[in-house]
Amino acid sequence: MDKYAAYVIVVYVVTFGLLAAYLAWMWLRLRAGTPDDRSRP
Repeated sequence: MDKYAAYVIVVYVVTFGLLAAYLAWMWLRLRAGTPDDRSRP
């Protein structure tokens, strides 16, 4: 059960961490006032 519990915890932390980082990045971009701030030629 230790290996299974550790695997579940690791997967949950990684998934939640990536989701939180993505949401924080989008929030900071929207807060900057330039939601479409892509480099245009």
